Amino acid sequence: MTWQFRRRNFDTALNEAIVALTAGNLELATSIATEIQREKGAPRVSRVRAELVLAQVKSQQGLFTGILDQLELLFEKVPKRNSALQALVGNEIVNVCHRSGNLAIGASRGEEMLRLYGGSWPKVDVVELLCQLSSCHFLRGDTARAEEIVHRALVLAQQADSPKGRAQSLWQSAALAEVRGDLALAQDQLDQAKHWTQIAGLRKVMLALNHNAAVIMLERPDADLSSIHKLAEASYLEASSQNHPEGVAYACEILSEVALRREDHEMALIYAKKGLTELPPEIPGPKASLLVQVAKVLARMCNYEQSGVELSRACDHMEQLEPSRELAKQWGDIARVFVEIGLTDRGVYAYEKAVQMSGLMREEQDSFVS
Repeated sequence: MTWQFRRRNFDTALNEAIVALTAGNLELATSIATEIQREKGAPRVSRVRAELVLAQVKSQQGLFTGILDQLELLFEKVPKRNSALQALVGNEIVNVCHRSGNLAIGASRGEEMLRLYGGSWPKVDVVELLCQLSSCHFLRGDTARAEEIVHRALVLAQQADSPKGRAQSLWQSAALAEVRGDLALAQDQLDQAKHWTQIAGLRKVMLALNHNAAVIMLERPDADLSSIHKLAEASYLEASSQNHPEGVAYACEILSEVALRREDHEMALIYAKKGLTELPPEIPGPKASLLVQVAKVLARMCNYEQSGVELSRACDHMEQLEPSRELAKQWGDIARVFVEIGLTDRGVYAYEKAVQMSGLMREEQDSFVS
């Protein structure tokens, strides 16, 4: 499709690009945004918005190289009085930090934006910033700060009467409840988040909510594997239709674990390897846990040699990542599988890495706070 801008219908073109981006039609979103940028008569705001769409396309594809610098430069181009556009670009900066695993930068930049713009941005955008900031702190191990921020998000979302804000803040609150071990509250808050997500029409958020719900259901002693499988399968199909490879990978992780618990080792291996194939190389996402999942399945199949190879791949990948709560957990998982396949020395090493990772998170958080 070629846009003709004789009537300067830039707003209409941008809306179509945003809809295409949301629906996963990255080719159309790129085409429209590129045409807007090439148009000499395009207003400054339209050019900035189009450049943001192009950056978001790269982010969705998992192509993070250089994107953070691009967004920071773009943030400086936003007219100071356009708080709504400023909020969109600012939130995308924190989002890219979060998704690419640069949690320390995401936390630092998010706190700075909250301090400078928390009183001027639209409330719903401040809620989004608060939720992303809370998640960065949470993954870095600072549960206290994450709790403080998410409480503020819940209050602000209610004040703004925003379905999107309520969905995001309830989702983040549910993650914190899960860590506290309050699975009932976490499940209830996820159900509420799903309700508001459907009202807001946030299809990609629903994918993440379904993944979190499946994880919580797996943690219950009476896990209903059939229900979890149906939930993950629906997420897999939805993520595929949205051109969302990260969502596909997360769904494969759940499907593999369900198959493993059913002792269907062949299918568990297929799902885990499919998840690794789908995951873009620059997105850390569930790569480490999928590698561990492959190793765990191979160990159950008594293929100990190949299981050790996959564990080594997981270790190599994780050595490159920033310390996080999830990473500490994954080192613990690796330790258990190493011991299971008879490599006790390597299991001890992995366990020590888990302990060290937890210590590094505390040190970095103390430094961050001071």
